[in-house]
This record gives sequence, C-alpha cells and structure tokens, in this order.
Amino acid sequence: MKTDIIRYNLTERGRTYRGKPRNFDIPSIVAAINSGPCQEKVKHRDMLGYYGHWPRVKFGMNPAEGGVVDGKAVRVEPAIVTTYLKALDDGTIEHQEEFLDNDAGRLAYNLYKSKAGGFSSAIDEYKRNGPEFYGFDYVLEPNYSTNRGYDIALDSALTLDAVEAIEAYQEHIGGMARLLDSVMSDRNNVDAAYRDALKALATVSAENETYISLLTRNKTLDSVASLESVGSPLLVDRSGLSALERNIKSFKTADLGRFEPLDDEAKPTDKTVSNVLDSITRR
Repeated sequence: MKTDIIRYNLTERGRTYRGKPRNFDIPSIVAAINSGPCQEKVKHRDMLGYYGHWPRVKFGMNPAEGGVVDGKAVRVEPAIVTTYLKALDDGTIEHQEEFLDNDAGRLAYNLYKSKAGGFSSAIDEYKRNGPEFYGFDYVLEPNYSTNRGYDIALDSALTLDAVEAIEAYQEHIGGMARLLDSVMSDRNNVDAAYRDALKALATVSAENETYISLLTRNKTLDSVASLESVGSPLLVDRSGLSALERNIKSFKTADLGRFEPLDDEAKPTDKTVSNVLDSITRR
C-alpha cells in the first residue's frame, strides 16, 4: 500500500482562507531534509508517521512507542512510513509513503483511496543546530492542500470501507483521546487558578496601598481608630500599626512644655517624643 511520489512546494499551500501561513527558511529546511541523518532515517524505515498530529503533541515530535499518562502506559500506533524523501533548492519536496498493515494504517489508506485528507509534515524550525524534519502524518485537513498525492475530486465521497475503518479505529483510540482531553482540561484549570491568584494579589496590594495612604495623612493622627471601619487587610503588619498607635496616644498626653530652638548637637530627652520624631523622619 504505497503512494506514488508526491510533490509539493513549501511556498504554495494551495489555500486562500484556511490553514496557517508558513514562512520557512527554505535553504535550511532543504539542507535538513537532504542531510545524512535524515536520509539514513528514511533508508532504515525509521521515519514513521501517525494518524493525526496528536501523538506528537502529547509525547513529543518523536513519540516512539508511546508514553505514560496518569500512571498508565499509552501505546502509540504509527500509520505510515516514509520510504523516499528529497528536497529541491526551490522548496519543492518529494516523498513517497507506505501505509502500514495495522488499524491506523488501514484507516489512513482508506481515506487516501477515498480522496479525503492528506499528508502534513512535522518540522521543528527552532532547534539550536538548525531545523529538524521528523516526517509526515496523515490528517483530515492538511495545511498544504497540495500535499495529498491525488487530485481533489469535488464529487468524491468516503467509501464504505473507509467509514468502517474510521469507526473501528475511533473505538481503538477513544481511550487515548479522552486521556489527552483530560490533560488539556487540567492545564486549563491550572491557568484559571493562576489568573485568580494574580487577581487576588492585585486586590491585596490595592488594600495595602489604601492603608499606607491613610496612615500618612495628617488627619489620621487624630482618628487612627477609624482604620478599623475600613476593614482588616490581608497583608498588614499589625505590630507596626499598634506601635504607631501607642506613640500617638503617648504624644497626646505627654508634657511637652515649650518648644525651644535646638542647636545641631541638641537631642530630645523625652523617649516618647524621640520615638515619634524618628517615625516621622523615617517617612
């Protein structure tokens, strides 16, 4: 179950409204595809592809046999293998795919025979030593509509074989898909909790600013008790507030006498006055 050699160009997606525009560094992608390590992978039939991109999304660009989710081993079943691959200087990619004789491979092949879906490449553009090409997956709506391996017939429809293969394989991967949905849901919950925490932190900061503002106003010296009517903040140093309150009360009842000009060497002898003046000068 092999395709003919498929040709498409990285600068021509064959789409106007759907999909994502790509601005590849063509010389770098061409060099990566024609490199020794990439061609050796093709030669040894190690460049495997999957039905859909989700195995790579979940387990990385090279998911191998699968991975562990919530303590359970999840098997990843490849659907295709790339048997020929070449890149031309103008960005044209040539490749040939073989559908594997398993559930995933039969599903992809039946879709291919029915002229539905197409191939979609897996490329990591941002590797430190340059881009890396991992192969192709079979997807229902390829970003490059030119990467299908058949001419699109507007009157084509899924055959009975394709429908039966889809139903069988959907039952096979249903558990794994639910696990993926669960993981994404957990991530959304974490993101929501993080946003709530930031909102709470902003509220607390605003409350503290209000208290600081009240304490620094002159009229507050005569009405410290009014702070209690504002509501107790979440992050207030109560010991510092209590000390200021005591100093204010002591200042009101202290026998200050007359104010005399002080020279540079003079220092207040009354401890209460000293504490209050120190608090004021520190601000």
